[in-house]
Amino acid sequence: MASEAVAGLVLAGGLGRRHGGIDKGWLRHQGRPLVAHALAHLQQAGCSTRLISANRNIERYAALGVSVVQDRREGFLGPLSGIESAFQACEAQCLYVLPVDVLGMPGDWLAQLHSQLQSSRQPWCGTLDGDRLQPLLGVWSRDLLPSLQAYLDAGGRRVMEFVRPWQAYALALPDGLRLSNLNAPESLQP
Repeated sequence: MASEAVAGLVLAGGLGRRHGGIDKGWLRHQGRPLVAHALAHLQQAGCSTRLISANRNIERYAALGVSVVQDRREGFLGPLSGIESAFQACEAQCLYVLPVDVLGMPGDWLAQLHSQLQSSRQPWCGTLDGDRLQPLLGVWSRDLLPSLQAYLDAGGRRVMEFVRPWQAYALALPDGLRLSNLNAPESLQP
């Protein structure tokens, strides 16, 4: 897999409703901001191009030395809008999408997802965490962009609904491994 073929995208553009409106990327876990954990994983995964989807604290994210992409659509329309904007901001054939509040992926998870994407010949491969689908943690092909734009244009916002045609191709985490989803304040460790 050529590293320039897949760009890494950290999704940090939400409103942080479960955290009282705080930008989740800057919440600390084990002494570091969540965005630092996510960027370290993308670097370990071999992504030479790393992007952050953010709609607040743009300068602060940019100071991390990676490209920051704001949603091109107004109104905080959700993660699909961030993915659309990231495709429009880079030339990579695929995006390895990582929500800022998810930790615990194997270091080679991108390689495994990308291999599954290629062997299945599908445009999306997400992560199956036990019996729970993590649709945003996955590899998204640029081939999805036209249908993604049409879905957003029609008012669609639900990630699960958008990826439903390809859910059977999601890749299960290795036995015994579970992700840490830090989307609630009590899940963070100082």
